Amino acid sequence: MDQNMVAAFAEENMKTIYTYALSRVSNREDAEDLAGDILLALLSCASRLRDENALYGFVWSVAGNTYKKFLRKKARYALEPLPEETLEQLACQEDFTEELALEADKQEQLTRLRRELSLLSREYRECTLCYYFQGLSCQDISKKLGISLNMTKYYLFKTRKLLKEGIGMEREYGAKSYQPAKFTFKTLFSGSYNPAYTSLFDRLLPGNILLSAYYSPVTVQELALEMGVPTAYLEDEVALLVKYGLLNALSSGKESGSGRDRYQTNMVIFTEEYMAELYEQLTPLCTEKLTEILSSLRSQLAPLRTIGFRGADMEEERLLWPLFWLVLHRAYTLFSQSSRQYTYHPLYADATGINVGINYSEADSSYETYGFAGYSRIDENWAAAFANFGILPLKNRYLQQNVQIVRDAIYAGSGEYVLFEQTQLSEVENLLKPQIQAMADLYGQMISLAQTLLLSHAPQSVASLVPDVVGKTLFFDTVGLFGKCALESGSLHLPDTEYPLAVFLYRTSSDNFGNAGTKATDCSRS
Repeated sequence: MDQNMVAAFAEENMKTIYTYALSRVSNREDAEDLAGDILLALLSCASRLRDENALYGFVWSVAGNTYKKFLRKKARYALEPLPEETLEQLACQEDFTEELALEADKQEQLTRLRRELSLLSREYRECTLCYYFQGLSCQDISKKLGISLNMTKYYLFKTRKLLKEGIGMEREYGAKSYQPAKFTFKTLFSGSYNPAYTSLFDRLLPGNILLSAYYSPVTVQELALEMGVPTAYLEDEVALLVKYGLLNALSSGKESGSGRDRYQTNMVIFTEEYMAELYEQLTPLCTEKLTEILSSLRSQLAPLRTIGFRGADMEEERLLWPLFWLVLHRAYTLFSQSSRQYTYHPLYADATGINVGINYSEADSSYETYGFAGYSRIDENWAAAFANFGILPLKNRYLQQNVQIVRDAIYAGSGEYVLFEQTQLSEVENLLKPQIQAMADLYGQMISLAQTLLLSHAPQSVASLVPDVVGKTLFFDTVGLFGKCALESGSLHLPDTEYPLAVFLYRTSSDNFGNAGTKATDCSRS
């Protein structure tokens, strides 16, 4: 027989061999020596074994002979006769090795039984525990669990069958049992705020359930194997996700509690593959269109400066950044008003909104915008609109600034920020109408492309959600891309300044941000 096969068997049963050795000698040091001798003997005798089916008996025969030699060697060095009890052990050696083999097999069966018990659904598990572990009669179980006597008997009958089948199976836990996947929950909603809803995914388990049930329906037992978590701990998590509409329950049509009910995720999940392909396809389109828009914007700087807003005398490269952000935001508002009205979906209670799962890391990405806001209040008179483009150095991002410093700059008459009075902001928007319209047209192209691409990545079960999800979130997911494309294409440059770039300040009116609404924050942080 191949020596590698014997070696593999010995390695798998190392603990059993050591247990055997420890049971035969008086201390751990001798047990380690004896176990080592047995392994060497097995490897040296491997070629003598002709029948693989006899491997188990062969191993323990070699172990027994090696033990005898070990005792003789110890006796020679000790120069004293063997104790009577040792002689008795030698006399019954064959019986002992057979007993040890049976014990090892018993432990393996017990381990498998516990594994299968952990995979039973609630009704089966509760009946089994009551009957076998608590010693209750079927009548008592029926009363305790509030089910009929016939159903109790059925559950116990079916459990025996499930356990018998399961114990004979080789089961493998999935990758999520040792390496949980990345998952971030993002939601845009209006209506009742529910802290429990938004904090569901502070734990790893709910997100990994949704990821496991995304592409095809799964049972709780399949989830248990994928994540290495007993069904007793998963059932409540699954029920909570179903309650909040994040997981759909698909009845199997079988008896209640059969464990055959399947569940599938009721949310679009942006995967790393989808986002990489989205940015890859959008980059050339955005670069081309932004180059045209920014070239046109440069040509408008002279008439824009004549409006006389504070900061109008900034150097060209610095002034372009806040005006660029103004065009981006106003264009999205224009697109939203003139295109198909993407709707919010029912979420929970009276809340509506859009939920999205994120299955990739957003940390330190040049496509990020790190909490940009269409409206950020400074005081009762002034607000800021900014985009913290990931491509910008930290010193040039607005959120790195202390609001008090910005407030002081406003009232000190500082020219370090672009600042608009209400009438000035209206004049600027009117002068930039061609650029804003061109950008709105680009949004339309981007959303069409993103919807087609996401439909090819998402399962059919969430296809109906895709148009609204893309329509509501694409702006927030691509603001960082605009800054990256503009800078890397050479359409914009980084001026030498310690102040934030893509930000402008404006005097607030009754609706705070003109026709753009009171707030346009990154949906991931709403």
